Amino acid sequence: MQRAGTADDAWVPTTCNGCYNQCGILVHRVDNAVTEVRGDPGHTNSNGKVCAKGVVRVLDLYHPRRVLTPLRRTNPEKGIGVDPRWEEISWEEALAVVVQKLEKVRREDPRKLVIANWDHGQRKIAAVWAAAFGTPNTAGWTPSTICGNGEHPLLFAITGTINVEIDFVHCRYALHWGVQKGAMVDSDANSVSGRIAAARRRGMKLVVIDPVCGPAASKADEWVPIRPGTDGALALGMLNVLLNELAIYDAAFLQTHTNAPYLVRPDGHYLREPETGKVLAWDASQGRARPHDAPDLQEPALKGQYTVDGVVAEPAFQRLREHVRKYPPAEVARITTVPEETVRRLARELGENACVGSTITIQGKTLPFRPVGVDFKKGVSGHLHAFPAGLAVVLLPVVLGAVDVPGGMLGHREGPWSAVEEGPDGIAVGSARYSLGDHFVMPYPADHVGRPESADVRELFPVRLHTGFMTLFSLLDPARFHLPYRPEVLIHCRTNPMMSLFEPRAMAEALKRLDFIVSFANIINETVEFADIVLPDAHDFERTDLFPGTFPGYVPGLADWCWALRQQVVAPPAGVRAWSEVLIDLAERLGFLKELNELGNAVWELRYPWRLEPDVMYSAAEIAERQIKSVVGPEHGLHSFREHSALRFPRTVEEAYSRPFLKSRIQIYWEYLLKAGQEVAAVARQLGLEWDTSTYATLPDWRPCPSFEEERRDGYDLIAVNFKLPFHFSTITAENPLISELSELHPYAYKILIGRRAAQARGIQDGELVTVESRVGQVRGRVKVTEGIHPEVIAIPGTFGHWAQGMPIARGKGVHFNALVPMDLRRVGPLSATYDFCVSVRVTRGSEARR
Repeated sequence: MQRAGTADDAWVPTTCNGCYNQCGILVHRVDNAVTEVRGDPGHTNSNGKVCAKGVVRVLDLYHPRRVLTPLRRTNPEKGIGVDPRWEEISWEEALAVVVQKLEKVRREDPRKLVIANWDHGQRKIAAVWAAAFGTPNTAGWTPSTICGNGEHPLLFAITGTINVEIDFVHCRYALHWGVQKGAMVDSDANSVSGRIAAARRRGMKLVVIDPVCGPAASKADEWVPIRPGTDGALALGMLNVLLNELAIYDAAFLQTHTNAPYLVRPDGHYLREPETGKVLAWDASQGRARPHDAPDLQEPALKGQYTVDGVVAEPAFQRLREHVRKYPPAEVARITTVPEETVRRLARELGENACVGSTITIQGKTLPFRPVGVDFKKGVSGHLHAFPAGLAVVLLPVVLGAVDVPGGMLGHREGPWSAVEEGPDGIAVGSARYSLGDHFVMPYPADHVGRPESADVRELFPVRLHTGFMTLFSLLDPARFHLPYRPEVLIHCRTNPMMSLFEPRAMAEALKRLDFIVSFANIINETVEFADIVLPDAHDFERTDLFPGTFPGYVPGLADWCWALRQQVVAPPAGVRAWSEVLIDLAERLGFLKELNELGNAVWELRYPWRLEPDVMYSAAEIAERQIKSVVGPEHGLHSFREHSALRFPRTVEEAYSRPFLKSRIQIYWEYLLKAGQEVAAVARQLGLEWDTSTYATLPDWRPCPSFEEERRDGYDLIAVNFKLPFHFSTITAENPLISELSELHPYAYKILIGRRAAQARGIQDGELVTVESRVGQVRGRVKVTEGIHPEVIAIPGTFGHWAQGMPIARGKGVHFNALVPMDLRRVGPLSATYDFCVSVRVTRGSEARR
């Protein structure tokens, strides 16, 4: 932006890296120092707003314990609380050690290298670097604590995108299911909070289904407390009411935009035309079976049974209707503790507000109008059987036709390139290019199944999005999965799995199995304490990332396409480098710079004349310049981001509300999972693995978590859950002094929430010190007694309870929920690598804990 005052006085547009939303911000720089952060009005993610996390990040920049020089470990012993006895060394010394270790594994087997990072701005370089090195083992070690494999694969299959958001501009009735959207948590947090507030003023009803009356539920029209892990049962019960009691569903949508008319054989597979292999549908107008995509198919049947060449078949929708009859409201009430009348009322309100059959005209286009939305996240995803539970939840808007139409559930389309395509059998296939340079596995068709070659054993999860956290299981026992190598070296950045995954003792043992760890770090956190070499990493205000530096299409509907750039605001301190720049340097030192640039040309979609020369070492800023010109146009470049952090382009009605214009079909019946499950079972047998493939089913069923019944004995009679706070994100914010002070003043940020009845039964008073024990660990903290929690539940917010010496502000504050979570392969959802964070615990007063 225009400079004034001193020789160096500027507002620099960039994006915030304080969470994954990457909101547009304006950073005030005076004499190479940051003085203030504001929201960027030119970015649709923020619209001039910035949250508490973003405002105070300047304090992270100038943290007195910040790592400013490379460090080498001198203590060979590793463990929780073990002093690494760091010694300062030069960059050349540090890189010489790193190069020596990487040369060895690249010579022996490049797959022995694992990269763990959760840096959204830099992963585009990290992924290409890993491929050029020769390892497939790069991922963020985050299961359902942050990203849910129970959600993202489903949404890819339904909308072709990784995330969804309700069209709050037109919505009349919203169900938030285990998600805190609108409370500065979740995707698009800044701008969506404003849209929800406007919708509420307009009269939209908001219902939150959650065991905890957290920030979102406390502001809703209705809070529905539910027993943890039973969301799928409630959704299936509501589907039963809609389809079989009320007969409210969008038949036209189901016929045209889903596989509901596809005929299904008694064995569960599609009925196909022998000559062409095409799936058949029953044409009621002609009284015969015809290919589902016949141009003149006029009246595809949704109900009934039909005999075709001696085979009795029925439409997929008929199967769904009969399937959900297993979930009458009375049984659902027993499972979920949600009253029977509430189950029926929620289904009725959702169905009636869907306005099935109505239309709306937007910019001259007449579109279906379905002003109801359902959104879900961690509350549904953080369980063993989260994939079928999430499928049950997402089928509610699907059967009502409320997907990618005004008022309904909209996919977070990332750009004009990310159109939903037509895959095998006419089923919708999302774009594998999530964002420029990011390529994810789509859940349909199923990915390759085979003996594991990757450290995260992704070959056993053909409908996953990511399985990075499974690397920890491979580290502890590589022979279990018959890996042809042992992971030996870890490059680690911007993730703290010691705090955000499982029980710390098991995590520590896994990290100790590695021969060498190099961590890029700003501060020494619990995971960095296990490193052999620490390299000081640049703050995001000190670096330029590849383009685009955020998820370009987070804001759905008719909001502009918004392609953002993270660019350097201030120079880093002497001796500090951005880890992406170090990776490029390492590629040159290790002799694979040519491979890096050639892969980068393809993945980063660089066009002539802006392609990278094979043997030239480019900076991230130089690559970003070439990306901008290749993707946006030669008239653009880094200079295009002098005023605002994003380039904006208008979105058409067809792009905003895409479903009416698509030929591809949404699956309500997941036939392909049958074959995928058989393939996984066959490989598991070869490997001698106990692997439950029963969830590879065509229709979802509710299955209990271990904590539902199996673990709730011997006094472990409460269920512990974790929830997010508006001013914290994972482990990133805990060491910020202002956020820490805010947390201390907050009524429950650093406390354990317990229901009044549960507290009274144990003689526990508000504010009292208690011990919470699971079967693998225990934590202590002060309680907040409240009516705003399910009576069978205790809740622990955030990711607190730090112990690292390099985090003096966060150390000892709050409660470490993940210390209660067992690291157990039986808690891994075998369908899509979800993880069960539902933990049975017992709570005792201060000194009464049993050891």
